[in-house]
Order: sequence, then C-alpha cells, then structure tokens
Amino acid sequence: MPSELAKKAAGTFIASKLPVASPMLIWLTEQCRQGYFASCVNNFCRIQTETLDPLLVVVESVNDKGFQCRIPCRCYDHESEKVFDSEVSFSLDPTNNACIRL
Repeated sequence: MPSELAKKAAGTFIASKLPVASPMLIWLTEQCRQGYFASCVNNFCRIQTETLDPLLVVVESVNDKGFQCRIPCRCYDHESEKVFDSEVSFSLDPTNNACIRL
C-alpha cells in the first residue's frame, strides 16, 4: 500500500474527510456572504481589479484585529494561454466595517 506522501506526489491522494470549520467561523462566513457584513464585502469586491464573487468569501480565522478572509477567483495573465486559480486575502474589521487587502 503506497504511503500518503507517495500518493500526494503522484497526484492521486484523496483526503478521507474535509476539514471542518468551527460553528462560529461558519456563522461569520454566512454573515459575510448574505448577512450583516455583506455590504462591506460587496464594496470590497467591487473596487478590486480581479473579478470577485462575494458569495464565495470564506472566513478563515478571527483575531484581535478582525476576521481574516479569502475569496477564491480565476485570473487571466496575458503571458498565459489559460486562466489560473488564485485567491484574494483580506482582513475585515467589524468595529468600522472596513476591509483591508493583505
């Protein structure tokens, strides 16, 4: 039986289960998508150069400065033949509803 490392190197590794976020992070993610913080996230997405879908925002962690979030996106590079996957990371300060790109 090949090891987990060998499977990862060969590109055939499939995790047995997805990581589960805490209920608080799930709730905050929903608030950023369609709840209290949605307008702040929508405004942030609108001013970015990448085309971002605010409904894809994920809250990864919470610290004393606010929420650490990311939004996956697809980018186009003029030197590449195809689009590539990327993500935009930002911090959301809940005290003043400000988003700062990291």
